[in-house]
Amino acid sequence: MEDDYQRGMMSSHGKLLLIGGTSLVAALFILPTPLFEVFSGRADAAAYVLFAVGALLLVEGLALVTLGLRNRSKDLRTARTYENREGSTSDEDRPVNPHDYPSAGRQGQVGGPL
Repeated sequence: MEDDYQRGMMSSHGKLLLIGGTSLVAALFILPTPLFEVFSGRADAAAYVLFAVGALLLVEGLALVTLGLRNRSKDLRTARTYENREGSTSDEDRPVNPHDYPSAGRQGQVGGPL
């Protein structure tokens, strides 16, 4: 699991939210015109097909976003311990902040009268 985060791979709930959101956006663009034609009574076969595709994208998007949010909240409610935490950079790999106050061990090296 730590290797997945270090390589920049997306979590499972992130994938669900991304795919679900994309499906909802696609349904937003596909569904309105066929929906109007079907309910006004002047729809042809293509309008029925686009209506069915848009409705399926809407249902799929809602289901995937719901599952993604549910998995995300379950992951956020999980207690973190040292055994299951994500990997972080070690102190040696972190860049040095030149504007940081000196630590207690380096205060004598700053200069000035004591």
